[in-house]
Amino acid sequence: MPINPAEVAADESPVEAGAGVLEKAMHLLNIVSSAPAPMTFTELLRAGSLPKATLHRILATLTREGLLRHDPYTKTYRLGLRLLELAHEVWSDFDLRLAAQDELVRLRNAVGETVQLAVLDVGKIVLIAVEDAGRELQNSSKVGMNLPLHSSALGRVIVANLEPARQLELLATLHHPQGPYEEPANLADLRRELDLTRARGYAVELPAPGGTNVVVAAPVFDIEGRPIGALAVAASSDRVDLARAHALSSTLIGAARAISHNAGGQVMSITPRKVPDAEHSFEVQCITQTRSLLGEGPTWSPRDGCLYWVDILTPAVHCYDVLKGQNTESKLGSMVSVAIPKATGGLLVATPSGLMTLDLAHKTLLPFCHPESERPGNRYNDGKCDRLGRLWIGTLDMGTAANRGQLFRVDSDASWRKMDSGFTVANGLGWSPDDRHMYFTDTPRRTIYRYDFDLLAGTIRNRQPFITLDGRDGTPDGLTVDEQGCLWVAVWDAWRVSRYSPDGRELLRIRMPVPRPTSCCFGGANLDTLYVTSASVRLNEAALLAAPQSGSLFAIRIPGVRGLPETTFAG
Repeated sequence: MPINPAEVAADESPVEAGAGVLEKAMHLLNIVSSAPAPMTFTELLRAGSLPKATLHRILATLTREGLLRHDPYTKTYRLGLRLLELAHEVWSDFDLRLAAQDELVRLRNAVGETVQLAVLDVGKIVLIAVEDAGRELQNSSKVGMNLPLHSSALGRVIVANLEPARQLELLATLHHPQGPYEEPANLADLRRELDLTRARGYAVELPAPGGTNVVVAAPVFDIEGRPIGALAVAASSDRVDLARAHALSSTLIGAARAISHNAGGQVMSITPRKVPDAEHSFEVQCITQTRSLLGEGPTWSPRDGCLYWVDILTPAVHCYDVLKGQNTESKLGSMVSVAIPKATGGLLVATPSGLMTLDLAHKTLLPFCHPESERPGNRYNDGKCDRLGRLWIGTLDMGTAANRGQLFRVDSDASWRKMDSGFTVANGLGWSPDDRHMYFTDTPRRTIYRYDFDLLAGTIRNRQPFITLDGRDGTPDGLTVDEQGCLWVAVWDAWRVSRYSPDGRELLRIRMPVPRPTSCCFGGANLDTLYVTSASVRLNEAALLAAPQSGSLFAIRIPGVRGLPETTFAG
């Protein structure tokens, strides 16, 4: 790489100067890598604090070597494809067992149970490393042991994270008469289980009839986010029940990430922030204590006198009867992210297979429409109805890949329209009291956007960041709007619900007894009770001990504050 003598100090050797230029080049690569969009020369000049001539020369070299790409039309720089080639060369010689060795021992010591590492090999799962905790298991784990794809936690967690085409190819082999294992009873059920596994980030294998082993498994990814193996904790069911199996997932996922040095597309943090000091003295009442994995989507129904909410990852629809003080849970066979009362009766629910009409009395699901059908790796997330009864609902990639989420409007006749795209985790929705603005959240960007909204036309335009949280201050999740036009936002991993003024200023923080509040809405006869859902997913055992009500439903009375009426779906 050419060196400018003017930049070399009199007492520096050429080798030392060359190392300095290399550091500058690496600094530029890191700046481009962390930027949310391609950068112009001017932006790089400002961010890199380099002389203009030096920046020109380094950019030219990095572009020539393929480490950066220059777009002559936009005059911007982005990472080059040569980096992918180098990554492929590294991973082609990657020894997973060697990379995992120390982490396997640490995980075994941390949980006190047997730890397994496995890879996919020609339609079966093969154990390539085992760290035995010396505790009794029904079947001993041995290196070289084969496990089935569909019925083992290790197999399901790998298959769940494969590209859709490769996943379908493997599932087809399960019906081959020469297949090594008994085929699943229902392939559709297996696909739903794989969707759930990918969304959770881990798989749980409960004891088979006559068995006693519980296995929890998490994927190990390569640098491109492809599953190259799986890590598991195996234990006897008399030591690890279902609740502890879910609690172990946090420690397990952390170990899997450490092995591959790759986040694998997960957005939610593994360890929540420490319990904050009390921020405002409101009574937060736990009205139904349940360890839901991902409680979400609270919707008040004045017609039914009930609050509907969902547990996306169990999955189930909940109905809390305010007068009776009673919560009813209806388990579903598929993930469900929203449950909104329909004007014609029943609920409109969102599943990975599309929007469905749910009859709770008869436990029947009927297809309604499927706006996201062309992206089978996506699922629906938060959704709400505007004041004309149209559903607005966002989507996300089940592996939370960046920028794959979309926003749809669904009308009462099952027609739909894509309204916006490029989101990572589409989340909280709401409208101003005068219907001039719509709010919409992209959680990984820590941003709540505001659109100009036309109620009669059902259109949005002019998306602008409205509220952006600091990276150390949690991430915005679900939200609701009160009659004064203030936003109430559940802040994930921050132990709080915040109130923001119509101009975006934070007015109030309410301390929650759980680290992961997920969404909120106003309900009750006078719309003067704030209901808040929460999550327990991927909280480790220490966090659950500090916040045992994680996953529960809460109610808060705030004097002088009332919400806006919820709208049923017009269909």
